Amino acid sequence: MNKKIWYIPVVVVILNALAIILQWSSLPEILPAHYDLQGNAGGTMPRSILFLYILMGGIICLSAYLFGRKKQKLQRGLVILSSGICLVLFSSTMVTLTSGTMPIFMLAEPVILLVAVVGCAVCWVKARK
Repeated sequence: MNKKIWYIPVVVVILNALAIILQWSSLPEILPAHYDLQGNAGGTMPRSILFLYILMGGIICLSAYLFGRKKQKLQRGLVILSSGICLVLFSSTMVTLTSGTMPIFMLAEPVILLVAVVGCAVCWVKARK
């Protein structure tokens, strides 16, 4: 199994953690959340929820890695899918940290997820041949 390709989703999780840690002291205890495309918040969340994004990314990476060890032919697809999901989590973090002023992150999320799912499906189809 090529362990080097697993660096991609792990690096995304680390970047997410760094973004949160570097901004932590400047964040209010309660953060606005669920932004629309105009940057208006439709809800709030405690800032500690941001650490769940890191935890979820880590769990997704670890689960995909462990499953990929058993199904080596599916490994590349799992890396693509887990990287995409971790990028979506990172994008959600960036939306929160920029207080919704960067709607490009919100628009990127469905595109990233679609590309990741399609990439994963292509890899799985190729692996079955």
